[in-house]
Amino acid sequence: MITYQKADKGLYIDFKNDLETLYLITFTKGISAQQITNEEAEVYLKNLFEEGYGIFGFSDNKLISALLTTPISHDKDRPDNFKKLYDDNDTLYIDEVLVDENFRGQGLGKKLMQYFEKHLDERIKNVLLRVWKENKPAVALYEKMGFQICGEITQEKVRPKTNEKFIMHKNYMLKKY
Repeated sequence: MITYQKADKGLYIDFKNDLETLYLITFTKGISAQQITNEEAEVYLKNLFEEGYGIFGFSDNKLISALLTTPISHDKDRPDNFKKLYDDNDTLYIDEVLVDENFRGQGLGKKLMQYFEKHLDERIKNVLLRVWKENKPAVALYEKMGFQICGEITQEKVRPKTNEKFIMHKNYMLKKY
């Protein structure tokens, strides 16, 4: 049975290594593989939990999925007009949605999102996220959950083995509450 729990800083510390592994496996393998060091992952995730929180999914007390969210100001790459449109007091940013590769295709991303929404603070009016345009399953999930494309961004990344630079085109998606 899979269970979900809101993850504060304390739960993050308890599952820090597992979350780092899940994050690295998610983003350093496959067609979107990027160069990310263990140290970069550790600092990035630690910073997320300084300002935000997560929703963790567990199977037999093993971390298998996570949704990580922060105030919108945590997204340093957001377009300038977003800075005017969306305030920290009523806007959250979903930084990451991670699902263990052995559990993909089972609806865990949807269940993470549903748990997140069910426990969303009533003061939140907007939730934004950013997704690689080529990640068709994620884009379809977010659209089914009511998110709409509201902007785009390009980011330069580096491939892990070849050190070759490449561009990722990403959509910003918004859901109003």
